[in-house]
Amino acid sequence: MIKSTQEQILRAIYIALIFFLIVQLEASSLDNRALWIVRDHIITKADIDEVLQFAENNNYNNLFVQVRGRGDAYYSSKLVPRTHLLRKTKFDPLEYILKKAKGKNFKIHAWLNVYYLWSSPEKPIQEDHLLLNHPEWLDTKHPDIMDVPNTLNLMKKNKNINGEGFYLAPTHPEVDAHLQNIITELLQNYHLDGIHFDYIRYHNLGWGMNPTGLKFFLNYSSGMPGIPSIALQNKLKFSEFKKHAITKFLKKASMRIRAYQPHCIISAAVKPNIHQAHNTFSQEWDVWLNNGYIDWAVPMNYTKDNKVFNKNIVSIINGLDPDLIDNVIMGIGIYNQNFDSAGTKIKDTRKNKFGGVSIFSYTVFKNDSKYAKGIIKYLD
Repeated sequence: MIKSTQEQILRAIYIALIFFLIVQLEASSLDNRALWIVRDHIITKADIDEVLQFAENNNYNNLFVQVRGRGDAYYSSKLVPRTHLLRKTKFDPLEYILKKAKGKNFKIHAWLNVYYLWSSPEKPIQEDHLLLNHPEWLDTKHPDIMDVPNTLNLMKKNKNINGEGFYLAPTHPEVDAHLQNIITELLQNYHLDGIHFDYIRYHNLGWGMNPTGLKFFLNYSSGMPGIPSIALQNKLKFSEFKKHAITKFLKKASMRIRAYQPHCIISAAVKPNIHQAHNTFSQEWDVWLNNGYIDWAVPMNYTKDNKVFNKNIVSIINGLDPDLIDNVIMGIGIYNQNFDSAGTKIKDTRKNKFGGVSIFSYTVFKNDSKYAKGIIKYLD
């Protein structure tokens, strides 16, 4: 009788321990609870104070703070024109948010739109903006330098005629050098918890035709001079050349970041379907993770459709080494669905043991306080 009672107690303890471990494993998948903060919410000290208070109250521990939007700077820079939203002030949003967050339980990641340069049909007011001064750096769908004034005029009549707008060309060596210098300046002037790369891709399928980039492709893919007998079966395909240009940028940027600030987390916002990321946007983010060029991939799995959301999850799981699943922070959009729908996606993320979630974006919470109260139960 005593033995039976002891066995029952031991069995109960065993079951309790198993349950505890399962709960702990599930909880660990959301160790990283990130939030994207779009640039128009960091214009004043009061704006930033409100952002940080919200993050603290709602248990977010990583903030992707946008400090480069459309080829401009929301920080002090000698290389990048100051945003028009701060032209009448000397306020440095990045410096302030880093200072205010010090000692708090969250990390500040400098969120940079890498290649996306301009989206408006109106030209920039900054005279030193790259759009106005370096049209030869722009990516195109045709092997000609972009005619910026004409394109802006066409966009006034049809805002979608140039797609999302103007992108820098990843294949242009001067673009690469300029972006590396931007990263260096940031690392020299600010102590960052992380750098978050966004729009680190081509505009869409069919782009990547910058004339200078094409010249490099033709030189890069030709046969060995003086040895015409060598077969060209290993000739680099143009699609691979395009992907290689972005990956090469990221490899150099990663080495630079780790040299200056070894503990800085390197992340990239990426297309959630790995196949589409490769074939449409030349974004081989599985390679970036495999080679350690980034610490986190943040798939922008923004769909409100649960079937599509989980189809993207399957693509990620099938495309990655299982050991890298924890390096994926699942991006979830809340601008296009209610909090229960978003909450279901958070639960699916937790179930598949990804490294955490990132919510897009703070703007929804700013405009609808009830949303934050509805979603927090899924994050705990």
